Amino acid sequence: MLIAGLILFFPLVTIASSDAEHGEGHGDDKDFIIHHLTEMDKIEIPVPTKHGWMKFSLDALQFELFGIDMSITKPVIFMWLAGLVLFLCFTISFRGGRLFGSKFAQLLEVYILFVRDEIVYPNMGEKDGRPLLPFFLTVFFFILACNLLGQIPSGHTATGNINVTAGLAIIAFIMIQGMGIIKNGPIKHFKAMIPSGIPAFVIPIMIPVEIISMFTKPFALCIRLYANMVAGHAVILAFFGLIFMAKSYIIAPLPIGGVLFVSILEVFIAHLQAFIFTILTVLFTSMTMHPSH
Repeated sequence: MLIAGLILFFPLVTIASSDAEHGEGHGDDKDFIIHHLTEMDKIEIPVPTKHGWMKFSLDALQFELFGIDMSITKPVIFMWLAGLVLFLCFTISFRGGRLFGSKFAQLLEVYILFVRDEIVYPNMGEKDGRPLLPFFLTVFFFILACNLLGQIPSGHTATGNINVTAGLAIIAFIMIQGMGIIKNGPIKHFKAMIPSGIPAFVIPIMIPVEIISMFTKPFALCIRLYANMVAGHAVILAFFGLIFMAKSYIIAPLPIGGVLFVSILEVFIAHLQAFIFTILTVLFTSMTMHPSH
């Protein structure tokens, strides 16, 4: 595994060292990390040449629509790629309506059954959970695909961008509040925000507290996913930075070993964060649909 990892990450080390030598890292290890975490306007593809690995850069398509920035940046492209990968995986694996297919199809079924039997049904019940199961499956698989695409060389974790996680949180907020209104009606839904039996003088205090609580739940979903995905990549880049700071490949095996360990851990975190985002959305939705519980 160590040899395979060295082969896998060697293009990244070569390209990153080329950046440092030509000043693209902006001077030091900290700026090198910030540059690679925040650069969204270019897509860099490693290409083997006679002189080693070189970067082929594509600039983002910049344009506005009705005054709104609709630029096609790196996160947008990798969200499209995640959607395309999921579409092809499920279409090919379950084509013809078959329930049992390849080993990969059976793996997908394991994920589906896990989300259904361990996340949705236990927290919402089968009656309420079955109609919403496609939504929660879509959330889980989309976040998982976005997380895992960042683990491939020259890939990018779209969920490591605050705008992407904010968009997911807004969708979750609409689902949470929308299902509460559909299930109980708007009057009962907003009335249920105030716990019954509390003294009247406390109600003016509870109303703003509950309104703030409505928005802090999706905000927490947004920040949790974003912070966890950014942190792993920052640690990986920091390990690479040790090589540049030492200006020697002699110490490379130790940082590369750290990169391999963190990368394996990141695969687990990619699954964990998809699970956490999904189960919290399920729980918050169930709470608004059944406020008495």
